[in-house]
Amino acid sequence: MPKIERFEDLRCWKKAREMTSGVYDLTESSDLSSDYRLRDQLTGAAVSTMSNISEGFARYHKKDFIRFLDYAQSSAAEVKSLLYVALDQSYGTLEGIKDLQRQSEASQRMILSLLKHVRSTISDSTSGTSEPNPAYDSGNPTTPTWTLPPQFVISPSDGE
Repeated sequence: MPKIERFEDLRCWKKAREMTSGVYDLTESSDLSSDYRLRDQLTGAAVSTMSNISEGFARYHKKDFIRFLDYAQSSAAEVKSLLYVALDQSYGTLEGIKDLQRQSEASQRMILSLLKHVRSTISDSTSGTSEPNPAYDSGNPTTPTWTLPPQFVISPSDGE
């Protein structure tokens, strides 16, 4: 099973990053750019999705990781909901907004899949996910290393 030392190697983070980029493209290329409240809420929810994955990954305990994955999947759902508001206000194209909604759903599914996997390992130490081993005494802050099944990890052939 691969060991992950970087949140950037998580497939769900990569998908959330793609969704966030699409949200920013929408806000910059439509009348949504002048609807400050909706624009800020939408971009905030998108950024929150990917940020909560990375923040949870940096935690040293599975329950913390799960909590932040739950925040992330909730933020992805918020993106989808806010895109309905954008659609109702005729911001962007129907096709573009529907594509972003599909991306938010895909992000949410991937995050929930990882969340369920990590949750399943809490009481079962043989399932393949191990708690990171922090070096508290090193004097240097370190990033935890998680061991996860390959379906959650970007392989070198997947690229950035």
